[in-house]
Amino acid sequence: MSEKFKVVSMDKTNQNSNKYIPEEIYNILRKQHYQIKDHSAVKLCGWVRKSLLENKNCYKSKFYGIATHRCIQCTPSAIWCQQSCIFCWRVLPADLNKYDNTNNQNIGYKLPEWKEPEEVMNDIFEMHRTIIMGYKGILDRIGEEKFSEAINPKHVAISLSGEPTVYPYLKELIELFHKKGLSTFVVSNGILTDVIAEINPTQLYVSLDAYDLDSYKKICGGKEAQWEKILNTLDILESKKRTCLRTTLIRNYNDDIKKFVPLYERANTNFIELKSYMNVGYSRKRLNLDDMLKHDEIINLSKTLEENSFYKLEDDSFDSRVSLLVNENRRINPKIKFDY
Repeated sequence: MSEKFKVVSMDKTNQNSNKYIPEEIYNILRKQHYQIKDHSAVKLCGWVRKSLLENKNCYKSKFYGIATHRCIQCTPSAIWCQQSCIFCWRVLPADLNKYDNTNNQNIGYKLPEWKEPEEVMNDIFEMHRTIIMGYKGILDRIGEEKFSEAINPKHVAISLSGEPTVYPYLKELIELFHKKGLSTFVVSNGILTDVIAEINPTQLYVSLDAYDLDSYKKICGGKEAQWEKILNTLDILESKKRTCLRTTLIRNYNDDIKKFVPLYERANTNFIELKSYMNVGYSRKRLNLDDMLKHDEIINLSKTLEENSFYKLEDDSFDSRVSLLVNENRRINPKIKFDY
């Protein structure tokens, strides 16, 4: 391991120390305003900031009824993922030409010693509180009631970075959040089918960004065995409650939506989200502004999907360049009845 890429020791004199994340990656994440504790991380979603300061809400609020300012964006697996998606705005091992595959799991870095789920939950709450307390000095802009609600979150989006199903106690972590009265959204790449089968978040997302093996290799940097596992996951989604396939669309890569129809219908999920790739973060090293789709293009693709499947366009959000389609054969109300 090179001197530049050494894992930071736990020396107390190093305020940025982390015993699991390589120093170079750790410093990048901290500059991007990640709060990090061992293998978990929290980052304030830009929409939470907009909700607090501008009274604007994210598309998950519009589609599903999430209280934007009461949402935690987090991960129990900060840097560990089996894929290297070209559209990912996070820093990837490939961006730095650094890999450590000694674990033979193709997840980029050596696995950490995983903490127990209750510890992880408490770490996430602590990091979120640290972030929100930074807004206490502008209560005149936010309002005491909204600040109080933000400091007491009611929703957890386990989707920040890394692949959450790599964390071996994800099922227990979700259950702990539910016992605390929080709802959960989990976003997964779908590779670990056995984990997908056992977890029961409030809503389960599986990212489906390729329509065949070749496009999967090109877009997600994955392998044939992983693609087969994703297909296995599609076959079990019908048995899960509140499921959504989300496709990030990239111009000239995967924007022929008809190619996805057999996979969408195979999965038979409650919802599909079609979302444009966004040229932000480290994805700018891999893709360009022209690779983004305009919102009207997302709507047109949604209408094409309507015409060729049993999914019907339900809603859309201009600011996020995303649409929501509902399964007409398994129609449920997208709005969730949250106990807020």
